[in-house]
Amino acid sequence: MSGIAVTLELKGNNVFLAGERVQGTWFVNVNSAAPVKVNFITTYLIGATYVEWRETNYLRRDFEDDEFKTHELYTRQVTSHPVNGHGKQLAPGYYKYPFDYYIPKDNMHSSFEGHHGATRWFIKIEIGRPMPCSNIVKYKCFTYLAKVDIDLPLYAKPMTASQERKISRAFGFGNAGSVKLTASIDRSGYCPGEWALITLDVTNGTTKDLDQPSAALMQMVEFKGNGEENITKECIRKLVGTKLNKGQQLKWNNRKLTIDPVPPTSLPRSSYCIKCLYYIEIKIPLPCYNEDIKLLFPITIGTVPRNHKKRQNEMSPPSNDAFNNPDLSNSITYREQKKSTSRFEYSSNTLEFPNILYTPLTAYVVKYTPTASGTAHSTSSLKKSYS
Repeated sequence: MSGIAVTLELKGNNVFLAGERVQGTWFVNVNSAAPVKVNFITTYLIGATYVEWRETNYLRRDFEDDEFKTHELYTRQVTSHPVNGHGKQLAPGYYKYPFDYYIPKDNMHSSFEGHHGATRWFIKIEIGRPMPCSNIVKYKCFTYLAKVDIDLPLYAKPMTASQERKISRAFGFGNAGSVKLTASIDRSGYCPGEWALITLDVTNGTTKDLDQPSAALMQMVEFKGNGEENITKECIRKLVGTKLNKGQQLKWNNRKLTIDPVPPTSLPRSSYCIKCLYYIEIKIPLPCYNEDIKLLFPITIGTVPRNHKKRQNEMSPPSNDAFNNPDLSNSITYREQKKSTSRFEYSSNTLEFPNILYTPLTAYVVKYTPTASGTAHSTSSLKKSYS
């Protein structure tokens, strides 16, 4: 036993924006009967992204997996604290080690936990002990959110797209008629807690009954390691309609697709090894030997919602508790991000990227009131990466 217990008091509600101040105090309790020798006491603020995954390579003679890794460091701020005791010894009692840092104003990646990588922001204290004792290291994660402002005109325009597909009879031969789909969403940017309004018109002009149409919020994450790319896709939320029998027409009029508390869309050039993207997929399943009809609408998930009352002083952190006292004056609070289906479990001691169990927060609209949309905007050309 080291005879030292460490706790942290962090000011604010654990959510910080670019340029904001991060203040707090580490409390060290020396609970041993005798003084404890200490070489140094250092605190850090660290923001970093780490990507790692492994793939089986049966061509390798050593039967080891191929490893793909990338690391990027946004900030590493260090404070060396004087050892209060005489001769680098801490007598039994309580000690305080305050820290005061600022989040950089650079374009940096928001807190994120994914399958092959994570972006973590944390406060660290290290208490150096002479041999043979090991150093005492403690961490405290917090959430950093980049400013992704949905309250901009470019996100207010609705999007619409259509597709008509002829389907074949059994085994891919013959013509069984065609299916025509037209769909739209009310805009291209949303904040968690809001909902997307889905309009759909599908006509089954075939001799076959079709399965249920659906609309899904999809998350796509691109991870890069050692120059290679690994893409994961996950369905966040899904709306499913009724079966579409032959000769029938189905219409949706502004059906609500709720935006769950997910990480925001990655800003351009905020990270070169993680890119988190979203799109809404409208799908009509077709019989065997026919490719399903899919309309893909790329959207942006933000941290600043529409008609948002901006902070009066953007240099001051949120003053309300994230869970108990939502900031209704700003129309948003902060909620835990929806967890990925699998947790990132890799870490690196040399790169100071710890394996920490932490679920970041994200901005969440408390009382969403939709507003009128603009003119429909065509989505005839979509990125290939969404397909």
